[in-house]
Amino acid sequence: MAERDPTCIGRVRHVLGATVTVALDPDLAGVAPIYRGRLQRVGQIGSLVRIPQGVVDLIATVGLVGIAELAGPLNPADAVQRDERWLQVELLGEIERGTGEFRRGVGTYPGLDDPVHFATPTELGSVFPAADENHVAVGVLAAAEDVPVSLDAARLVVRHSAVVGSTGSGKTSAVSSILQSLIRGGWGAANVVVVDPHGEYAAAMKDSASVRSVLAEGARRLRVPFWALPANEIVRVFTGGPGGATFANRFAELVADARRDFALDAEWLAIDPTAITADTPIPFDIRAVWHQLDAENHETRDQRDDPSTVCRIREGNAAKLQPAQCEPYGPGGRPPHKGPFHGAYQTTPDLLRLGLLNPQLRFFQEPTGQRKGADPLVSVVEEWLGGTGPVSVLDFSGVPSAAGDVAIGVVLNLLFEVAMRSEPDGAGVGRPSPVLVVLEEAHKYLGEGANELTRASANRIAREGRKYGVGVMLVTQRPTELPKTALAQCGTIVALRLSNSEDQGAIRAALPDAVAGLATVLPSLRTHEALIAGEALVLPARARLDIPSPWPSAQDPSLKPWRDKPKAPDVASALAAWRGTYDVEPEERE
Repeated sequence: MAERDPTCIGRVRHVLGATVTVALDPDLAGVAPIYRGRLQRVGQIGSLVRIPQGVVDLIATVGLVGIAELAGPLNPADAVQRDERWLQVELLGEIERGTGEFRRGVGTYPGLDDPVHFATPTELGSVFPAADENHVAVGVLAAAEDVPVSLDAARLVVRHSAVVGSTGSGKTSAVSSILQSLIRGGWGAANVVVVDPHGEYAAAMKDSASVRSVLAEGARRLRVPFWALPANEIVRVFTGGPGGATFANRFAELVADARRDFALDAEWLAIDPTAITADTPIPFDIRAVWHQLDAENHETRDQRDDPSTVCRIREGNAAKLQPAQCEPYGPGGRPPHKGPFHGAYQTTPDLLRLGLLNPQLRFFQEPTGQRKGADPLVSVVEEWLGGTGPVSVLDFSGVPSAAGDVAIGVVLNLLFEVAMRSEPDGAGVGRPSPVLVVLEEAHKYLGEGANELTRASANRIAREGRKYGVGVMLVTQRPTELPKTALAQCGTIVALRLSNSEDQGAIRAALPDAVAGLATVLPSLRTHEALIAGEALVLPARARLDIPSPWPSAQDPSLKPWRDKPKAPDVASALAAWRGTYDVEPEERE
């Protein structure tokens, strides 16, 4: 009598397309046999089995486990006999025994009564390559922890990806671990830009990445020059709203003139002044524009139609944001008369001034741009890309949400524009050196409620980025709030635990048909465990992700202070920060 193969777990009972039903061996103890001192989790959803077929071994993933007596008849009915334990597996590919090469898809199908084996770590090594110069390590198989899981770095970066999971499932830790693996794996000249709206990634990346914050001082300040924005977005950033139509039109007129004046004298700029509009990204003095608008909003004249008769008491100072002052207009039609724009701008010039004074928005006012020297945008974009470092963390936490969203839109738009205009064999980024943008809270920037500039820029990268070497990693807890086109563009999905049924459905729809059934385990995944599927991985896998070291600042707050001696909370500094403090004291109008 031939000795039984210790890896054999059962036999094929029926084949329906790529779905194979396997009757487990009656002598098999449970569904996790011990092989060479280790448990083989055959009965775990997502584990892999091997079905020998001559010179190839078919590889299949477990999608369903049951007992015939309890589960009822399968389709086709009665293929598995009463009291039998069974697995339902999906065929995924085959391993060439002679070369050990794995191929997606199958050329032959198993026959009835063919033996089925669990896949050993040695066999799975052909399917899941270890980390090397082309692959970045992310974890191990959940069902076989001796087998590493590594992703094809090129396909992960350029063909887009999504990391999704409910709050607390380990999304930020997963992204941090992947980025740390990139850094330690030899990609020292990478261009990874992390858009961090909550300040979580600095702790994880501080030892090996460039970290810039909008609230930092000196060299660590993240700079996003306001003059790189269209005129209407500049108003929105500093005033918190669009302003009235009269103000917006006059502001755009003055901005266009100011940009043209700068271009005429700038040594580093060669552009036809007639081609310059209010939206052309050329530096200009916004304080002078404010001063003009504010003066017009309060202007009085001795003679209504004669601008030379302005009744100005004080000229003010544009650089110091000190407003000009005019005599109050006379009652009953007596002079001084109101100027043509008196009161037409309402309170918008005052809001613009306060925005320019707000220290939380100071990052928008640097660099100012000089007429002599080099193009200031060059150094700004180099800072965004992290200089010589492989990873750049752009921390937008601590500023008003609307302003932060617009700033993120500027970064995304400018990075894409630079990549699109970089020659494949020349200098620059994109096709000559790909860029990966990690977009945390991606649903905020791609959804319908996002700022128009930000939404357009993010969706543009998702649609067209791979053509120009700009990849995006969308990180979100609500995949249903992402546009369907954006999620469809993601070549790789890393799905951690999802408890919302709608979100599970979105991921199920994004997975390949052959493994869509794996989405049923999404609500039961452990923390730091994920389903990974797509172009960066040969086969979909349920993986235990590596733990980052150091950790990001994404842990839940500790309750330890609740054990301290009771005292009244000190909220004075927080309230002062919320209310805003300004560098210049407002002057009262007389």
